[in-house]
Amino acid sequence: MIRNKMDRTVDRIVIALLLVFGCVCVGAYAAEVEYTLNIFGNANEDMNIDENDVVSVYRMIAGQEPPTRFADANNDGILDEHDVDQIWAIIEGTATEIVVLDANDNAVTVQTPVERIVTLDQMIAENAQAIGIGDKVVGIDEETVKRSIILPEISQVTNIGSSNEPDLEAIVALQPGLVAGTQFFDEALMDKIRAAGLTPLAMIYHGDMQNSLGYTKLLGYLTGSSKAANEYVNWMGESLGSIHDRLAVLPEDQKTKAIYLYPRSSGGLGSGGNNCPTIKTLQYLGVNTMTTDTKDIGGAIMDRASYFEIDPEIVIAKNPEAIILEDFDEALGYGFTDIEAAKAVVERLKTRPGFNHIDAVKNDRIYLLDVNLVSHSNSLGAFYMAKALYPDELADIDPYAIHQEYVTRFLKLPDMDVKTVGLFIYPELSS
Repeated sequence: MIRNKMDRTVDRIVIALLLVFGCVCVGAYAAEVEYTLNIFGNANEDMNIDENDVVSVYRMIAGQEPPTRFADANNDGILDEHDVDQIWAIIEGTATEIVVLDANDNAVTVQTPVERIVTLDQMIAENAQAIGIGDKVVGIDEETVKRSIILPEISQVTNIGSSNEPDLEAIVALQPGLVAGTQFFDEALMDKIRAAGLTPLAMIYHGDMQNSLGYTKLLGYLTGSSKAANEYVNWMGESLGSIHDRLAVLPEDQKTKAIYLYPRSSGGLGSGGNNCPTIKTLQYLGVNTMTTDTKDIGGAIMDRASYFEIDPEIVIAKNPEAIILEDFDEALGYGFTDIEAAKAVVERLKTRPGFNHIDAVKNDRIYLLDVNLVSHSNSLGAFYMAKALYPDELADIDPYAIHQEYVTRFLKLPDMDVKTVGLFIYPELSS
């Protein structure tokens, strides 16, 4: 319902009372993944846009709180009543445009509600389905086309080519209100899309658990599907947060020492430093990621790096208790059912020179994970990794059951059985 002048008068009276007697804020659950909702209007810079943001703006106007970046809801450089009106419009779903912060720290104005979306990443397309806006996706990249098992309808829409070099004419012909990509969205490509009169938006999705949840909620606001987005994000955030809270209390000497590895096209082994999204996820799960004094094959210290090629001798010297190894669509994922193929990938790692001396190898604690559940950030990989690394502490957690609820409840695939439709971790976990 659109707010009229009387509504706003009542609002101001209520806000004035709150300023005098103190506001009652709605806090986050104790067990919840935390992020910032990057929408201008989120004045208190938490995970939601609600009445608390209206209170904060009034307090900022009165000089009782320092202004925040997102308080300027219409991004005009002035903090005033117009920002309050914009916040109410966002809350009520009547905003005709919303300003958001992209992955490159730029303010982007999006005309809302967005009815047609081109996605340049399979995880964005999957999250669109999870928050009930799959029918708004009209164009997809060539990798999303391959996701027909998990996205039977979205995978059939117009293929605009690779995410790096898409068919710009095809995108323009689709007349999308938004062209959505990850944090790796090429700036030159975005300039071309803007020049064509369209709105590109780079969102932090790849491998980043917290930010991907925040941007999924943001996508809900842009498309008029905030309620469904909140339902999905809150479910996922609370499920992950409860595991984090249980593992966070472990003393340092009880944290599993694990190294993250992935295959590189050169034949070498990739890994990550503390800026790697997968490393951050593992650390969130209470894992000792052994990222101190990590070196690449050239001998450079890579503690703060994102992705790099690790020196195999460093892996041997660190002697991890467990290894998380990503599979790049070779043996794991939806549609893969050959256990022997997965075993072969693990055996290939075991037979590397010197790796037979590593505890993780000797104790069969190499866990092969589907890249689509880890680096493509629907967060399901975190449940599988946590269970593998902490089987005793999480004896009551069943990643397959969580995965099943995800595909049934949010992807709307009631006939899919995740235990038979594919392989997602090897060795498979006991339920």
